[in-house]
Amino acid sequence: MLTSLPNEILLVVFSHLEDPYPLYPLSTLCRRLHFLALPIYLSRTGVLRSDSPPPTDSYNVIIGAEETHVLAALQTSLFLSKLKNISCSFSNLQSQLKDLRRFQRFCSMLESIETVNLQFSRPSFDEYDDRIHEMYFYDTLIQIFNVVLEKSCTSLTVDAVLSDTMRVSKRHRATGRSSTVGLLSTSRPLSSAAIRKRKLSVFKIHCDILLSPHCRGWTLDVLNTFPLSTVSIHVQSVPTDVWDLLLSQTEIPTLSDLSMDCRVKPVHMHAFLARHPSVTGLHLSNIPTPSLQERLPPGHLPRLKTLSATAAQVAYLLHALENTDALQNIRVLSHMTRLDLIFADASLRSVATRLEAVSLCLVLPLPSNLPRMPVDLNLIFSDEAALHHVSTLEFVFEETNNAFFRLSDYVSVTAWFAPFPGVRTVVLVGFNASYNIALMLEAVRTRAPTIETLVVDGVVHNI
Repeated sequence: MLTSLPNEILLVVFSHLEDPYPLYPLSTLCRRLHFLALPIYLSRTGVLRSDSPPPTDSYNVIIGAEETHVLAALQTSLFLSKLKNISCSFSNLQSQLKDLRRFQRFCSMLESIETVNLQFSRPSFDEYDDRIHEMYFYDTLIQIFNVVLEKSCTSLTVDAVLSDTMRVSKRHRATGRSSTVGLLSTSRPLSSAAIRKRKLSVFKIHCDILLSPHCRGWTLDVLNTFPLSTVSIHVQSVPTDVWDLLLSQTEIPTLSDLSMDCRVKPVHMHAFLARHPSVTGLHLSNIPTPSLQERLPPGHLPRLKTLSATAAQVAYLLHALENTDALQNIRVLSHMTRLDLIFADASLRSVATRLEAVSLCLVLPLPSNLPRMPVDLNLIFSDEAALHHVSTLEFVFEETNNAFFRLSDYVSVTAWFAPFPGVRTVVLVGFNASYNIALMLEAVRTRAPTIETLVVDGVVHNI
């Protein structure tokens, strides 16, 4: 009956179904229904998105934690060959292995994938009973990573589910320091097809899975094989000796942008930087300021243009480096407390004159307990202060922040503009749909008339 109807009528009928799920079994009946029903099903579930009308090669596939069942439909697709971006969250531990296998089969069918973002919850394995299960899990992971690199992937991000990053298990703490044994012995290798492609330029390691004993060898191969321009390593739960071993065996001649948020010793960090003089962007977070015996040699980082670090780290680097002529932008990482701002200014006093020649930005994560009322900080950084040179304030909204409902909530943020008379630009990062841009603009206009520009997740608003 359905096949006797013209395509135009079928498209109207399919588009008006309240529940899109019946479209998936319909798409398996014949080739014609497949090309009509499956794109509508995938779009209605929110998984398939496009920057331009079909036919197109700019499809985006976004699979949330509750949508991994759609992988069954994706692996039957005949119209998807090239993807601009694919993101998938494997946080459902009950279906994780099945989801991983389906994801691998789907990616294997594609011609190319430009950007891949994967998010994992790491399952726990019993030390004796689940050994085979554990090996199979990691073997499947590396097969997936190999497949996406074989598809000419240029950017790979491996992230952790937020709840996983906020906990470190007792078992991990107890066994962590012995985990450097057998760095390469248990890893499935980087595939020869992926090596032949050599397209990867951005590699973001934001999950300890890639540093597990089963994946470290593969990760090290990627770092040393591909022409990477950007490497981001944000993992706090991996022991220091693992980082020391990894950094000592890594050399990336093409590296220009490095971001590190991990427990690495300064001496090993410096040795790594010494082998990478082409670095122009350096972001350091939660890395201790070195002792006098571990100081960075003055000739390092001659091309550094952008530096992000704590005030103490910024001051140390400006003292340690002889040649900072290329340095244009400094982002100082601090916290939204009066005391933190005072300490940051004190740390930078010795290099205040050098801050005059750069664009200085202060980065402040928004705390979930921010007072929802206008407050007088009784603080202003005068001409002699180092933070007097701040021209941009950047506020980072976290997923755990409480929602903003009233104008006064947004006014509470503007109170933090007052200590910085030179600020003309305010940047909001993570300011998603749960916030009200109109109320934020109103708060800035009424309470901070000196602000000229508000940048919200990359969108510029002139005040």
